Amino acid sequence: MQVGMGYSLHPDSREAARKAARFAVAQSGPPALTFLFTTEGYNQEEILETVMAETGTPKLVGASGAGIITAEGIKKHGVEVVTLAGEGIKARTALVEMLSERADETGRELAGRLLSGPAPDEGTVFVFPDGLAGNIARMLRGIYDVMGPRFRYAGGGTGDNMRFFRTYQMTETGVASGAVAAVLVAGCSFATGMGHGWEPFGPPLLITRTRGKVVFEIDEQPAFQVYSRRLGGITSEEFPDCAVRYPLGVPDFNGRFIIRDPFKLGANGSIEFVTEVPYRAVAYLMRYTSPERLTRAALEATVQVRKSVNFPRFALIFNCVSRFLLMGEQADRELEAIRDTLDKLPVAGFLTFGEVGTCASGTPLFHNKTFLIAMGGTSF
Repeated sequence: MQVGMGYSLHPDSREAARKAARFAVAQSGPPALTFLFTTEGYNQEEILETVMAETGTPKLVGASGAGIITAEGIKKHGVEVVTLAGEGIKARTALVEMLSERADETGRELAGRLLSGPAPDEGTVFVFPDGLAGNIARMLRGIYDVMGPRFRYAGGGTGDNMRFFRTYQMTETGVASGAVAAVLVAGCSFATGMGHGWEPFGPPLLITRTRGKVVFEIDEQPAFQVYSRRLGGITSEEFPDCAVRYPLGVPDFNGRFIIRDPFKLGANGSIEFVTEVPYRAVAYLMRYTSPERLTRAALEATVQVRKSVNFPRFALIFNCVSRFLLMGEQADRELEAIRDTLDKLPVAGFLTFGEVGTCASGTPLFHNKTFLIAMGGTSF
């Protein structure tokens, strides 16, 4: 297997795509699969068209984000291309409209397309849903209903530069918004790891009334009233800053916390979250302690993954944009520490609006404020 990575910060869409693609292909040769990560401010159709022409790739999956992750740091504006070449690499892609009201069906349709025709019995599914869509967790359950535990799952929600307006999903068939792009990869061994670094404090909370992303009541009281009281009586004006530092955490069966990120206040004391919070879920208020604690969680995930791949060749990183914003300059130091841990292994990825990863059960879940790494390599 040969791996190529290239990126460009050039402001012109075609020139940025051309430079990134040529640099990647020069390392890998003609690819069997291409990953494409972009930011807003570009003509996404021109980028896709140019990358396809330059790489000659038969299969491509792409996503927009709030920044691209490169070996030289995190860039808020740019185009990045990752190419995988080798006779053993097999890929199937799918691009499906994300219907929030029928999210389970969306997931099952996407899985059916990935498995249509002769499909591998195992592999890794990379999933890139519109990070602004609703019911992403249900969509992932729909995928798992069809594909099951034979496959590994990873990815992230597509984003923009914090305008929360439009995000982009891509395959070789075209560019979409309000959709989910995915690829099933075989012939390359992947291991994944996750970490976030937030810590629980205070007694548990019970989510007692919710609809979609909106939580109306916690402990049978208005959600913001409970949230404010737990933080010493914050005002609505103080909420945006506190929401970044104090998300909710929902424990899974293994005691790990799945983070749910507060987004904005709604009517009658409700709180809208970035991702759905399950009805009757037990949750804890989580707190941010330091950039070092977040970095330690990312490094622990990286070390765990490094031990699981015999011959690693590269790593894809899907890092929540809220972690990046909270860490500031420390975010690039975190990336440098991760690369040191990986002995300067090539890395690429993007800043996500939510992360797709599996816990011990193998079921894909949607996370917030989380660092996810997928290391690719060979077993021989």
